[in-house]
Amino acid sequence: MKKRMLTLLMASLCALTLVSSALAPVMASPYTGEETNIETRAEQVRWYYRTYDGEKQMRLWSISYGVWKTDWIPVPPDWSFPEN
Repeated sequence: MKKRMLTLLMASLCALTLVSSALAPVMASPYTGEETNIETRAEQVRWYYRTYDGEKQMRLWSISYGVWKTDWIPVPPDWSFPEN
């Protein structure tokens, strides 16, 4: 009885191994290596300006990610302050 159970267990393990190795290519990724339509895009950013306590300041906003990239920093004196 023990020999028969051991034989049945070993046969089941062998069958399971064969089935799983036969299904592996079917379950693999469908990527064929021919798809090359991936595009790299640069992050889009925009500077915002304000006057705070008489000081001109600017801050960088990431349009792509929707987050501030910098804190408010003083506008350098040699820059022209945009009027938008």
